Amino acid sequence: MKWQSIFSIIGFMVVVCGFMMLFPAGLDYIDGNVKSAKIFSVTAALTVAAGSVLLLSTERNQSVLKTKEMFVTTTLIWVFYIFFCSLPYFFSFYGLGFARSIFESVSGLTTTGATIFSNLDSLPEGVLLWRSLTHWMGGLGILVVAILILPTLRTGGMQLFNIEVSGESNRDAPTIFQNVFSILIYFFVFTVVAVICLKLAGMNWFDAVNHAMSVVATGGFSTHDSSIAYFHSPLIEWVLSLFMFWGGLPLMFSIYLFHGSLETIRKNDQIRLYFFSFIGFVLFMGTLRWVAVSFNNDSLENILRTTVFSVASILTSTGFTLDNYQLWGSWAMAFFMVLMLPGGCTGSTTGGIKMFRLSVLFKIIHAKLKSTARPHGIFVPRYGDKAIEEDVVFGVLTYIGLYFVSLFVGTLVLSLFQLDFVSAFSGALSALSNIGPALGEHIGPDKTFAFLPSGALYVLSFLMLLGRLEFVAILILVLPFFWKKNI
Repeated sequence: MKWQSIFSIIGFMVVVCGFMMLFPAGLDYIDGNVKSAKIFSVTAALTVAAGSVLLLSTERNQSVLKTKEMFVTTTLIWVFYIFFCSLPYFFSFYGLGFARSIFESVSGLTTTGATIFSNLDSLPEGVLLWRSLTHWMGGLGILVVAILILPTLRTGGMQLFNIEVSGESNRDAPTIFQNVFSILIYFFVFTVVAVICLKLAGMNWFDAVNHAMSVVATGGFSTHDSSIAYFHSPLIEWVLSLFMFWGGLPLMFSIYLFHGSLETIRKNDQIRLYFFSFIGFVLFMGTLRWVAVSFNNDSLENILRTTVFSVASILTSTGFTLDNYQLWGSWAMAFFMVLMLPGGCTGSTTGGIKMFRLSVLFKIIHAKLKSTARPHGIFVPRYGDKAIEEDVVFGVLTYIGLYFVSLFVGTLVLSLFQLDFVSAFSGALSALSNIGPALGEHIGPDKTFAFLPSGALYVLSFLMLLGRLEFVAILILVLPFFWKKNI
């Protein structure tokens, strides 16, 4: 294990994290909040110092890291970031405690959007900006996971970088590094476009910047307690719905669209499944709401707008709230629990099982049913025009199995903290899918996670990280076999 190289990389990333803290520090100085600015400045200095010690006391080996070293490096980067990103919360709020600081940090970096703050409108602007920045850094961090880890897992987390899914030839397909550079540029451009659109829709610059970073990363942190309902603006709601939906598409989708590769997009099964799923969920929910509330003189436009917004928010695991959909009826709670499962496309920053895996699963089931009906036939599940490789099949099934096992265990453990079943189940589901708002009496869409005990917050923090790092990337580290020298 090249520990020198591993901690050299971690040190560099920690230094970058420290410099990012200077943005909220500068904002608070400009805003006249000297106390908050000093806290951010001190934590920035501590973070940069800690990263510099790691960087200067280690020696980067020029050889390429092995797969097992990539696992360790990526996981440790997330762990270090979670700790250092929690320091501004820990030092800024007396009595907040370590568990709540860690929870807010994990929620931001994993782009979950669950929060323990219930007084956002009175918080220093630097703190609000820092929450949004953790979303934005976490969104880019997901790309780091996709680059270093997911190709080795074969569980469908890196499919937009694979030739067999993009439908291109080896000669025409861009390299991984070209894709990564394009995605980084896209992430910056997408953020700027979101800021401009939200400003034109009626937000002030501060709210526009924060919500743009949040929606681009499909996060969910807002600058107001009532989230998007604060603005009372149908135009803002439509704009955010569009960006949330777009955020659920693979990041490479826009790049292929820009280059006019419409055939590549058309052949992508998960994109088609995502489009049809979104339309189906909206029509189903909208119809039920229209039938249920038509006698209350609610306008069709309002029903459609709030339905599109809520479906986009949960399906893409963004987690913005506009309305307390628990009040729509018991059927709505069951609907949104189901909606928490699929997520967006692989190659995006969304959580959940992801459309690629569901597409592969459906094709496996279809092939199995056909072979059962015609025992002498040979039916091979295909993704696009390519046969799905056996190790991808096993990888996808392993991921889905781990997802539901983790959901069951997480629900059981959370119930030990005196949570009702709906709160425990939806809390575990929301954390694993990196959604944010949950359901139930304690952690509904109009509530925060502030009143949960520290133990429950640690469990939810672990589930958020477990879901974001695709289960296997963390669980494999606890296997003794992984640490053998000959692996």
